[in-house]
Amino acid sequence: MIALAKLGTWVSKHRSRLDLLLLSLMLLPIIFFAYSVGQVLRHQTEALAVTESTQIGRVAAALLDDHFRESVSFLESIGARRSFRQAWKRGDLKFVKSSMREAQALRPDFAFISILDPDGTLRGIYPEQPAVLNRNFAFRDWYKGLAREWKPYVSEVYQSAVAPHWLVTAIAVPIKDDSGKPIGILVAPFAIDTVSRQLVETKLDDGWSISLVDQHAHLAARPNIDSFAPEVSLLGYEPAKEVMAGHAGTGLFRRDGQTFFAGYQPAGEFGWGVIVEKRASALQQGVWLVQRRVWLLGVVFLVIGLAQCGFMGWLYSQLETGNRFLDLSIDLFCTAGFDGYFRSLNPSFQRTLGFAPKEMMAKPFLDFVHPEDRRSTLNETARLQNGETTLAFENRYLCRDGSYRWFLWNAVSVPVHELIYAVAHDITDRKVAEQERQRFTASLETANRELELRNREVERATHLKSRFLANMSHDLRTPLNAIVGFSDLLSEEAAGPLNPKQKRFVGHIKTGSAHLLQLVNDILDLSKIEAGQLELRCEDFLVKDAIPEVLSIIRPLAMAKNIQMENLDTTSRAIFADRVRFKQILYNLLSNAVKFTPHGGRVGINCTEQGEFVRITVSDTGIGIRPEDQGVVFEEFRQVDGGNETANKGTGLGLAITRRLVEQQGGKISLESEPGKGSRFTITLPLATREESGQPLEDTGNSDSPTGRSAPLVLVVDDEIAARELVSSYLQPAYRVAMADSGAVALKKAQELKPDVITLDVLMPGGSGFETLVALRKNPGTAGIPIIILSIVDQKGVGFALGAADYLIKPVRKQELLQAVRKHVPTPAAEDSTILLVDDDAKTLELLEETLHSAGYETQSVHNGPRALEVLSSKAVGAVLLDLLMPGMDGFQVIRHVRNTPALKQLPILVMTAKTLDKEEASLLSRETQGFLQKSGTWQQELVFEISRVAGSRKLARGAAQA
Repeated sequence: MIALAKLGTWVSKHRSRLDLLLLSLMLLPIIFFAYSVGQVLRHQTEALAVTESTQIGRVAAALLDDHFRESVSFLESIGARRSFRQAWKRGDLKFVKSSMREAQALRPDFAFISILDPDGTLRGIYPEQPAVLNRNFAFRDWYKGLAREWKPYVSEVYQSAVAPHWLVTAIAVPIKDDSGKPIGILVAPFAIDTVSRQLVETKLDDGWSISLVDQHAHLAARPNIDSFAPEVSLLGYEPAKEVMAGHAGTGLFRRDGQTFFAGYQPAGEFGWGVIVEKRASALQQGVWLVQRRVWLLGVVFLVIGLAQCGFMGWLYSQLETGNRFLDLSIDLFCTAGFDGYFRSLNPSFQRTLGFAPKEMMAKPFLDFVHPEDRRSTLNETARLQNGETTLAFENRYLCRDGSYRWFLWNAVSVPVHELIYAVAHDITDRKVAEQERQRFTASLETANRELELRNREVERATHLKSRFLANMSHDLRTPLNAIVGFSDLLSEEAAGPLNPKQKRFVGHIKTGSAHLLQLVNDILDLSKIEAGQLELRCEDFLVKDAIPEVLSIIRPLAMAKNIQMENLDTTSRAIFADRVRFKQILYNLLSNAVKFTPHGGRVGINCTEQGEFVRITVSDTGIGIRPEDQGVVFEEFRQVDGGNETANKGTGLGLAITRRLVEQQGGKISLESEPGKGSRFTITLPLATREESGQPLEDTGNSDSPTGRSAPLVLVVDDEIAARELVSSYLQPAYRVAMADSGAVALKKAQELKPDVITLDVLMPGGSGFETLVALRKNPGTAGIPIIILSIVDQKGVGFALGAADYLIKPVRKQELLQAVRKHVPTPAAEDSTILLVDDDAKTLELLEETLHSAGYETQSVHNGPRALEVLSSKAVGAVLLDLLMPGMDGFQVIRHVRNTPALKQLPILVMTAKTLDKEEASLLSRETQGFLQKSGTWQQELVFEISRVAGSRKLARGAAQA
């Protein structure tokens, strides 16, 4: 009774308490009834789910086990065939592949069938996948599982190395000989979507789904699984852990934020398992259906109760809502009388200004307004008293700490009641921000003016640097090239024989000057890159055409150290890059590889496509690079310690320039290296924007067929490829070269190509070179061709007796070979007219004369532009070789005068200079001249080639007087 009395007292104090009591009396019976019904139905549903999941799991496990056993038996039946094993043992891959093709036809559910050596190296695959042949797959799970006991093994899920690289699981069985020794491995993978279609994509009632997991808890099959997505690990899923432990059971489990009822069952001897799942929400769907109906009944009762008290509650809430908004608002709400005093203030006034409402209502509100804002506030108050509205009025109010805050006011008045209703928003932070912005804008304008002045200084400094680079490139390269060129001529004994001591001194001069010239070139290149003045002339070209040009320079260096060169070019696509800079990049990488590779080593270049890029890798078997040095090899003037043999042989700029050249052309460079095992430098460059037409490009002079140029053709006959390439590099570019590796091939090519001269090795397999010499002399079609014997055997008497035109003992020097060839066939330049040389440097002129005279050309030298124009007006010349930087009339003015003279418009002009050209100058030269050579490096061969090209392909220009 006491409790009831207390309850009555508590309820009577507020109407909402009575409403709460009535609602509780209506809801409690409904809640109890709904809970009881739900519990009974839930227990029944879970019992049924245990039975269904167990039955489905056992059936799926049996099907999976049967599927694996059938696949293993099928592969074992192939490997057990005697004919198959014998073919495999004797290496008859044709028969083996035929058997795999038949097996694939019988089991099209296999993604492919492959056969491997016991060490895991893949030797055959059907359908054909050349990219994976001879690769070792001992790292795969199927190999490790099979190799433990050499028994059939079902692998985990993994991503196949064979296109299109889907997720598969492999069946691996051993191939054994009659004694039971493993001699091979048969591997046949299933794509996991194939396994899913065969085993788990069965239509099951009531929302059940089946999943398969492998022995490492990877998801192996599931309806609608994506076989191209990364493998999914279920190691954190409790049913997967239980299956891996060989347990079976059921229960509720969480996965991916959802609850499932799952049954799990191990499947046979291969360590796989089956998980049967159903969402817990679907499992309880029937229970919720009944409970919803019970709750529907409760809702009917609630509606009746709420209808009784709803109206009163709505009235009460309307009264309270306004007050709550005013109390909770961050804005300042108030009412004020026409007498100038506040009548009411919300709590935000105290939170913002610090004054209590009583303090502010005790004084006129103007006492709190900033003195500077009082007049405008009085004017705005007068407007409100006249019935007008205030919008966005700003003034400052006093705070308790003596500071002021800015308010933005909106207000209306009720003149009948002499009241003003107003709301203010604190905009102090905005005002401060505006002031800061004004100060920042002023400082920014000042900074911009200073920056503009600095930019002008930077532009001036850049211009001065450009002039400095141009002058340095000319003033340094010109004398250095003279030193390099004359030392080359001395070493070739063009001016007469040298004694051993003189040869040694000349060698020192060549080495030092070449090193100094390379250092100057590298520093100038690096300076141009840093100054942003490096001009890249990107174009589409084939990598396979550019690589041999670099290899022809590198091979003599490699042959001197007996280093084997390998070129694996697997792409026929063109790249978009600067051809000259590409060859510079490739030369830097290959020359480094040769330099740091010991005698008898190997250097390789591999070219493949990788998406929208071409991937070029230069590898070597050299000393390698330590891990702590790999991060600094691309920095300027940083050299890796390569031992005494390679110490101080570089500038330390090659790789730094290479990296910047690659990156400026949209590519990347990377390094992989291990000390003592060699290094791999990889660059990527973008593919050309269009496919190549597939038409053969112009022959570079290194092919086995005539190029169609006017240069004489030399047939090089030698069984060693290194010897053929060395002779070819000596002869080019003055002569075209065809090659033969045996006497029989030489006879055939001599009849087809009709070469101007033949170089013949005596010692070749399959017959003596002397026999080939006799056969060539007996054939009427080849009897008149001069034959020069190159041999390590000194049998000159026999050679001359059999009809040889000349006999040279190996090793043969370049100059010696060229002199022998010129005895019997002239260079194309010998038939051309005089070459006019124009340069203000006497040493350069002398070097050019010696170089061209040794190639068979006549020359005339002048020291300035006016003298050159005099010669051209009175004499016919075959071509002009012109320097750009000369006192008085420079090379550009000479070019303009020549092109403005009608009789000289077709005269070939070659420019050779040490000047660094800007974009405008380079464009002018490409339009008005036939070639451009830089005075850097070994330019002599390139010069002879360019002279031969332009002078031999055009008619002689006639001077104005002769016209």
